[in-house]
Amino acid sequence: MKHYLPEELDIENGSESEQIRTRKIFDDLKERALNGKFLLEREKEFLCMGLNLTIHESDGRPENFDFCNDYIFRELYLTYFHNNLAGPFHKAKKGKIVEVSQREQIKDFKRLQSISNQWYKQIEITNHKDQVLQELAIETRKDLKELDKKYPRLIRRFRAKQDKYRLQKDKIILQSKFLYHMIKSMKQDYDQSEFEIPFSGQVVELTDYSLVHITSRHYAEPIKDKPEKSFHYQNFYPKELHIDLRNILTEIDKLGLIDLNLTDNVVFEFDGVVYQLWIQKRTKQVKGQGNVEFNRIQSFYPIYDQEKLSEINTNYDKTKINDKLELYVKK
Repeated sequence: MKHYLPEELDIENGSESEQIRTRKIFDDLKERALNGKFLLEREKEFLCMGLNLTIHESDGRPENFDFCNDYIFRELYLTYFHNNLAGPFHKAKKGKIVEVSQREQIKDFKRLQSISNQWYKQIEITNHKDQVLQELAIETRKDLKELDKKYPRLIRRFRAKQDKYRLQKDKIILQSKFLYHMIKSMKQDYDQSEFEIPFSGQVVELTDYSLVHITSRHYAEPIKDKPEKSFHYQNFYPKELHIDLRNILTEIDKLGLIDLNLTDNVVFEFDGVVYQLWIQKRTKQVKGQGNVEFNRIQSFYPIYDQEKLSEINTNYDKTKINDKLELYVKK
């Protein structure tokens, strides 16, 4: 079965020919979905966004179809959590941006609570075949265990603490579900080779573990409530992370100053912010080859701690690569 390419699902303009083209795709995807056929994340998003925007009542609404459940969740999550539950909240409805009423907010929060409860059951499972879900479940269970330590049962007897605990638990669980769909979409939209970066005469891999670890631990600071962590605020967006890191490592590699046999991290400054990228040797099973050693990106985050920055400036030499990028090499 042919899947639509990302560019085929882009709506280029409002011309009649473009409307005819995208309507054919919409009808085709809807028929597939109703017949239980597998749709990629981007195809489900295109179809359900079409249902959300259509002016034809006969098309139905996203709420009428189970295959739009994930789309509905993402829209609700972005509506309420993009600013960490700080209102007012707005939604796009039939081409217009409208403020969400108090009544609709209550309805939406009940739905998000139900979604959280359902996803928590997935998180509790320890042996998923889906590797992205497996890594996310491990990461999320760690976060929830830390939350339980922060709010012991005795403290949770107080209503205010119980409410705060429950809200933070839901934030962690819902972010996990949001990241799952985002990473699955990334993996479907790009060839596996896009996540394998030539560097230092070897290949560095951005794996499912890498993507889950970085996006879960070092993005969305208000959701995580972990002041000890370092979070991305600019420059690197999760869905383009593999592209940006490839471009930067390619430029750094031209200098020939980093040898992965001698170091497991790369420190660089991009657009005025210092970053540290950790790359470590790992072993994986490859069919027909057995255990194979490879380089896995372990973590990637900005450094804002002044003590750490002072240490870097003292112990590293800085080499300018271009107007935005500079490399730190240990003396």
